[in-house]
Amino acid sequence: MHSDGLVAISKEVADLDINEGPSKLSAFAGFEEKPPPAPKLQNQGTIAMDISEQFTDAAQKLDVGQLIKEPYFTLFESVGALEVMDRKMDSGYLEPGETMEDEYDFGQALLPEEIIGIIDQLLFHEMAWHKGHPLSQTIFTSLYIDRLLAPSPVSLDQTLFDRGASASDDESMTLRILRAYCLALIKTCWYVNSRVKSEHYYEEEDFVTHTFNRDLVEGLDHGAILQLLEDTTTLLSSSPEVSPKLKDALLCRLRFRATFLRTVEMANSRNSSASMKALWTELLDSLPALKSSTKLGKAAPTTFSVKLQRKLASTVPPRPIVHISDEIAFDHLERLCRDGSVAVEVLDYHDSHSLMTFVSLFQARKPQPSVYIRTLLQHYLFGDMIILGTMSIRQVLDEDLAHTVLPGNQLLDRDNDEIEVPSDPRFIMATKMEIFRSRAANSYLDILRTICQNRCRIRRTLAHTIADWDSLQLDAEELDVDLRAFTKEKPVLDESISTEPIYSFPLSSWAYFYKLQQMELVIQLGFELGTYAPDELARMYWYLKYISQTRSRHLERVKGFIVRAQRKALRAASVRIEKLQQYAEAVAFINFSKLEAASVYGFADALSCLFTALGRLELLQSSRRPYSDDSQRYEVRMKPFLSIGLPELVPFEELTELVTQPKESLVSILKFATDSAVGAKRAFEVMSKLSTEESFCKGSHESWLKNIKDCLKAVIFTNIIISKVKKAVEAAAKDEIPKFKVEIPESGQGYHDFWVVPKITHSLATTST
Repeated sequence: MHSDGLVAISKEVADLDINEGPSKLSAFAGFEEKPPPAPKLQNQGTIAMDISEQFTDAAQKLDVGQLIKEPYFTLFESVGALEVMDRKMDSGYLEPGETMEDEYDFGQALLPEEIIGIIDQLLFHEMAWHKGHPLSQTIFTSLYIDRLLAPSPVSLDQTLFDRGASASDDESMTLRILRAYCLALIKTCWYVNSRVKSEHYYEEEDFVTHTFNRDLVEGLDHGAILQLLEDTTTLLSSSPEVSPKLKDALLCRLRFRATFLRTVEMANSRNSSASMKALWTELLDSLPALKSSTKLGKAAPTTFSVKLQRKLASTVPPRPIVHISDEIAFDHLERLCRDGSVAVEVLDYHDSHSLMTFVSLFQARKPQPSVYIRTLLQHYLFGDMIILGTMSIRQVLDEDLAHTVLPGNQLLDRDNDEIEVPSDPRFIMATKMEIFRSRAANSYLDILRTICQNRCRIRRTLAHTIADWDSLQLDAEELDVDLRAFTKEKPVLDESISTEPIYSFPLSSWAYFYKLQQMELVIQLGFELGTYAPDELARMYWYLKYISQTRSRHLERVKGFIVRAQRKALRAASVRIEKLQQYAEAVAFINFSKLEAASVYGFADALSCLFTALGRLELLQSSRRPYSDDSQRYEVRMKPFLSIGLPELVPFEELTELVTQPKESLVSILKFATDSAVGAKRAFEVMSKLSTEESFCKGSHESWLKNIKDCLKAVIFTNIIISKVKKAVEAAAKDEIPKFKVEIPESGQGYHDFWVVPKITHSLATTST
């Protein structure tokens, strides 16, 4: 729409009045900031009155969260209520005298200081895009970027800013520098965008991949752009036109962009972690020079415009340009480089348990790695359905089964695959194990894929995958029964445990083990994300203790069968060394997992007792809940576990009695808390002394050790808090309640996000009940 036509229409609209016909208002009356007067209703049956005061009084009487909705106010009425030509809703709205497009001279010469300013602003916009803002509010607001992309170039000769010039004309040094940098920037964004779109992520929530129908120079050769950068760098190095300080600043930006482009291009490769780590390190080393020379730049705000959104394929209202500070941008870029150099270490495979530990700890880094790094990790893990680029899913599954429930077992013997006689037991075992692998592979990979999401999505997705693992456990149980006829497994006969024969059920035991781990993680992420209210903490920590104790007992059962098989193998004369090594590794992993479970349920029990005691002292603040009670909130918290067969869900009434312990005194509860905290402290201390092999965290031992030490600090602080509360309770006279100032720290403010330890700032005088 041309501006003159818009003004003419506005004039006609402004001259209209409901009752008086055409008036002598100015042509721009429709653009005045002062709202128009209320319409003059001249109807004998209508009486107008001001209801502002009554409306305000009625609104104040509504409860928090209460919603009043008119059932006949439909979507049609809602859309009809939007004002046409409102600058907040209409992307075609123009101010008086404003044109539809920016009138910018792309052929004008730019100072080196302005080039530095434009490049830095583009870098800040790039980091804002990595943080989740759309291209339309960041990089695409640059007039120079828009000039390169519209229309999409197919060769470097078509990327000149001055469309009136030819490739043979001399291009100024500053414009050549800017053009080379912009082309490399767009190509870098194309690699990042392509990688994110090819993996699992959440649009708008994590990252915005929408390019608004713009081609990110996909047709331009990667090598040609790198060569343009190198040639420009060479010309700039020998140019006498730019002062040394400005020349160094421009050179470091060109080299940074060339390194960044090479890094994102090679990041898709899964061949060598050493070469990729070197590139990320080189990129990180180039940042200090960028940061120190930022002050040399000169801002050029006229080279960025929000009007460019009108040319994009988008139906959303106009949005402002996103600006982030240089400090935030460089901080995000530094973390991007560090996380990228760590993520490639996953390619150095050691064992399945170390792989799972690496991914879990890497995704728990604070702040969490960016979406691009997380999608890169997904690509390294199972791109093209090949684990780490070199292994099949079967290899990883079989190794995990061997190190957990089936060490040295004939079910995992690769020689079974060579048998072609259908009646042979080995053929049937191989067939049924392949059925199990095909069923378990997706569930196993879903754990890794889920952990690669943002923390909120991890918890939300695990709530669904747990049900899948419960179903897998039932299917595996049937296969275990079928396989007994071919493995000739002899049951354990122990009347002190059961009058029935006891079988190992290895496949279902493996599924049960991973299901319990995910149930624990769902609860723990609830603490990290601040999901639970203060008065729910005692209940949720008790349930965490319940799940981890169940895992510990399950591991003890699995260990019993492994030890029996190990003793039998040691008595055999023809057992291979590799088989005995598998037994030793499986026993070592079970022992480590039991120690880990003991630390979790001990710490959870201590915090549950502590919060129970604080609840009795009425020191935990709870918000008003007019629409729910404790039983309903418990049902909501346990929703992920409602469909689970084992472990059984504890009924609310029974859970309440187990948590509150009404028959125990306050001093007894605090003593239980102290004993549990001391036990957890011993477990964490033992784990902190384990080697890389003993802790099954090869490749991430440093991160794992820091995590254990943070838990150790948290349990020590918990013991101190318990002692303070216990002393105050014991010192209080009969029928007196000690009063404290208790604070529940925000998420991320404690020693460890999984363990919410209350703080006692000061004690108040005791008051009589």
